[in-house]
Amino acid sequence: MMTEGPKTLKVHMVTHVTSAQSLEVGDVDGHIASLARFSGLAFYTDGTVGTVNFASLTDYTDGAGSFTLFPILSFDDESELWVKSVGTAKVEGNKTRFVGTLTVVGGKGRFADAKGDGSLTGTRYTPLAVGADLVSDYTINLRSSRA
Repeated sequence: MMTEGPKTLKVHMVTHVTSAQSLEVGDVDGHIASLARFSGLAFYTDGTVGTVNFASLTDYTDGAGSFTLFPILSFDDESELWVKSVGTAKVEGNKTRFVGTLTVVGGKGRFADAKGDGSLTGTRYTPLAVGADLVSDYTINLRSSRA
């Protein structure tokens, strides 16, 4: 249960694609819908390290477009923070840059009644496929739903 007042978490994540499926939509060249799973580490400004896993849904044309992510941030005390992120991707050379917003949808343990919002940025260094690396930075503005 979140007992503190409002709090901002800054999280630096390094994740890797562990599975990916895509479908050529067919309406225009290069239009692809995909579902991918990512797994990795989450680094917090207080020095703690946790894990992060998420599913990614994308709607891209030539590598750019919209995405929805469902990150689960896990902590050593078995608490979890559940987030939904939405945003856009833009191809810049060999990299894809991401910007978006997020909503805290809940959690367990010390985040059982967490709510909040925030923003994200990120960079993927290779095309979306198994093994691709993604580095992201999240700013999460937490508050208790009982506040």
